[in-house]
Amino acid sequence: MMKLEETLTRVDYKLRGVDIAGLTINDITDHSGQVKQGSLFVAIDGYTADGHEFIDQAVKLGAVAVIGEKSVPNLSVPYIEVNNSREAIGQIAKAFYRDPLQYKKVIGVTGTNGKTTTSHLIHHLLQSSGVSTSLIGTARCVINSETFTNSQTTPSVLELYKHFYNSHDDVVVLEVSSHGLAQYRLVGVQFDYAIFTNLTYEHLDYHKDMEEYYSVKKQLFNQLTPKGQAIVNIDNEWGKRLYHELKQENKECIGIGRQTSADVVMKELVSVGNPSVTIQLNHETYHLTWSMLGIHNLYNLVLAYITGSAILKKHEQLQQLLPAFPGVPGRFEHSELPSGSKVVIDYAHTPDAIKEVLLTINEAKPKRVTHILGFKANRDESKREDMIKNSLEYSDVTILTTGDLDDFSQQEMTSHLNQYKTEFSKDQIEVVENRLEAIKGALTNSHKDDWVVITGQGHKQYQQPNELRTQSDQETIEYLRKHLSVEQPY
Repeated sequence: MMKLEETLTRVDYKLRGVDIAGLTINDITDHSGQVKQGSLFVAIDGYTADGHEFIDQAVKLGAVAVIGEKSVPNLSVPYIEVNNSREAIGQIAKAFYRDPLQYKKVIGVTGTNGKTTTSHLIHHLLQSSGVSTSLIGTARCVINSETFTNSQTTPSVLELYKHFYNSHDDVVVLEVSSHGLAQYRLVGVQFDYAIFTNLTYEHLDYHKDMEEYYSVKKQLFNQLTPKGQAIVNIDNEWGKRLYHELKQENKECIGIGRQTSADVVMKELVSVGNPSVTIQLNHETYHLTWSMLGIHNLYNLVLAYITGSAILKKHEQLQQLLPAFPGVPGRFEHSELPSGSKVVIDYAHTPDAIKEVLLTINEAKPKRVTHILGFKANRDESKREDMIKNSLEYSDVTILTTGDLDDFSQQEMTSHLNQYKTEFSKDQIEVVENRLEAIKGALTNSHKDDWVVITGQGHKQYQQPNELRTQSDQETIEYLRKHLSVEQPY
């Protein structure tokens, strides 16, 4: 419970109608169905509905005040008009939850690919070193050592501030998406460390172009504390640009990369077998080893290690903790089948991510690579052709199949897949509309030293029910591993 006036100290507003002097609120919500007696209702003009249309309903349910950005006459409770409801709700939440981050270190990880692995490794290094650490991200969240999942990479601003308030941990590690930044979900959050993994073609169904996508990502670094530090992969063209811009802005920035001009120079990269990398930092050399395959994952490793060492200053201890990292669900999860073939599950859903995964597998000198490429129906269609091109270049068989259908019908999705097969006119492309049939067929036809790669779904559970009642690609593989010799009555 808090006086409404106290929550508005960082907000520019105009009061319409009833005075708010002495008025207290019990909670804040932007969903009219969650309004209770004593709630502050924030009306947001959303992507599927306009919250201003539900103001009367919110008042009937007990809202004692309303915030919005449109003119609303003759309201029986105080109406607080603001320029931007999304921005205002963040500042209000920060005040209502009593600035819950003021005594914590906050780490933000952004980029197209690698956010999840990097943030999970940072969490592992800090938590294993005795630093209580919260993790908020795509694959899972951990707060006060309790694990749960979120529906979005960066939760809504109200959910975030509730997480911050409930956390008793000393450090918070956040995966920061471009959607979260663009939609003001991180208003009021100041970061002690901001990590940039890379920027590649993605989300152009949401952002106008790559320039806008980059500009939104850069907002994270504008929210660094005065003594905050950026850690940037400069082997990516956008990362190199970000590094130089931050330096020009007199922000503390560490660039990591293979070029000798990097602040942290990566050398002797081994991406398969027993992955390792040697880094040179401040005239000292450190050898890092862990179990995750791939050049791209070595970059994630170095970014996380440098972040951990900046906080803990314990290089030897962190080196010893790296091999114990358990990995991340749906991120290059690999296992061997009874046939001697290997199977990999990866969340890769961009052209660059698919290329990195397949390049890694090719370094292992497989006899044959079968790539199961599933598209999520409502994802940016403009990147699909490049995803297929990369699959065709780095695999022997490309099986196009269905990911989550969202609002599409199976018939619509299958039509798209067949159009791609016709367009590329390659014999190595197969279309198998049933994802489970695609996986079963690929595993059944794989032999010793073959690799089967399944991308696009990663850790996420299937939206559509299926005949095997499995919930994910990993569950499907486990089921088929046990029953592969038996024909299944699909």
